[in-house]
Amino acid sequence: MNDRTNKINIFDYNDYRKFLRDWYDGVKQSSPGFSYRAFSKRAGFNSSNFFMLVMQGKRNLSEEGIKNMMAGLRLNKQEQEFFRNLVFLNQAKRDGDKIFYYHKLLQSRKYRQLKPIEGKNYEYYSTWYHPVVRELLVSKGFDGTPIWIAEHISPPITVVQAEKSIRLLEELGFVKKIGPSKWKQTSTIVSTGPELRSVIVHNYHKSLLELSKEVMDRLTSKDRDTSALTLGMKKSRISEIREKIRRFRQELLEMISEDIEPEEVVQLNIQFFPVTKL
Repeated sequence: MNDRTNKINIFDYNDYRKFLRDWYDGVKQSSPGFSYRAFSKRAGFNSSNFFMLVMQGKRNLSEEGIKNMMAGLRLNKQEQEFFRNLVFLNQAKRDGDKIFYYHKLLQSRKYRQLKPIEGKNYEYYSTWYHPVVRELLVSKGFDGTPIWIAEHISPPITVVQAEKSIRLLEELGFVKKIGPSKWKQTSTIVSTGPELRSVIVHNYHKSLLELSKEVMDRLTSKDRDTSALTLGMKKSRISEIREKIRRFRQELLEMISEDIEPEEVVQLNIQFFPVTKL
């Protein structure tokens, strides 16, 4: 039987269940007699349909299940480490755990080679000032130098950070240089799956919360607008309020969409979350 492991590369995947489906389809194509029962036997699973249930998302893998699965897949040592971290990432419930295992994936040399943009996306959303630099690059007063960028960001960043940020934005395709000191923004968005998008955007929101804490003591009341509401409500209202917040964000984006040379860059954060367990 030919497993066609040279055709199905685990390092191409961000979802271990999709990898299992593609792996099984590949083996089945080259060896029509191969079955879920045959795989379960060689992997050491007691249930003949466990492999199918895992692929369908109806069962998760324990540490022992991961070991059996890797034995059945006949992964090498490097592939095994990646597969284990990918399983833990996909099965994690808490964002903190997802970020931990995503870091583990990014440490894989083969994964970075096949998906270099993933690490850059993560870097972009791990620091609050990259989107600010993107806006300043097209502002009317920009003189084309990283020094100007660093001097016009608050809280301040270094010139080296500004240079690295510009380079990152260009590599991601978020900006394009069109003259000696002239840039334009592109419509490029983060191109990753929903599982990883939730991880990196969560990281970005954390960095914004840290930024909010830092600037609170720097700004006067006339330069900031801070308010909070504590509301007791029916659970059915939650989705309604979230939709109102979404529409409000969209209205703001539409309102400033024609401001192609911004004179000021601001940060708007809206937090809405439960503070009770009822």
